[in-house]
Amino acid sequence: MGTSASDGRQPSGVEAYMLGREYTVMPIAIVWSNSVEVGAGPVTFVVEARNLTRDAIIKNEAVQGRSDGINHDYNILDGGASLHVLGSDDRVEYLRFDCFDNEPHYHYIRAAEGRNIVVRFDNVAEGDPLDWTVSRVRHRLPDMLEHVGATQLAESVRASSTAVSKGVDELASLLTRAAVASGHL
Repeated sequence: MGTSASDGRQPSGVEAYMLGREYTVMPIAIVWSNSVEVGAGPVTFVVEARNLTRDAIIKNEAVQGRSDGINHDYNILDGGASLHVLGSDDRVEYLRFDCFDNEPHYHYIRAAEGRNIVVRFDNVAEGDPLDWTVSRVRHRLPDMLEHVGATQLAESVRASSTAVSKGVDELASLLTRAAVASGHL
């Protein structure tokens, strides 16, 4: 076990138990021309065929006028289906599920606070990211919305379970089509 560079003490290991990694740069904007919207009452699901590259990350940082301090010396070529969860009224993105080939992950987005928490998907334990995403949205959406501070939206989702379920029912086939369209399935 090494020592901490800042104070010479042993690392606690607490970082292994933290939920995701927090960034101040918000996620890359939705590419609407690669997307399909699904109305689901108080939320709108946007399914996107997404390709992620090093240049797209750098451009996103430049547009936002800040950097996450990530080393961009390596080449990134990843992609697949992305599911964006927006409030139907405010069109704010609260959650994003990037069901990518190489590094699947999801985002808890607290846009008003400038916080973007990225959580790596454990495909060994959880299986297929597409199936897992549909299951999380079907069974845990209000809880995940509460986690990002969207408590009123979470209550609206609970109160509109029929409309939300109808929207979720469309997601599996749309996510598979988006993964194929991105060239990553």
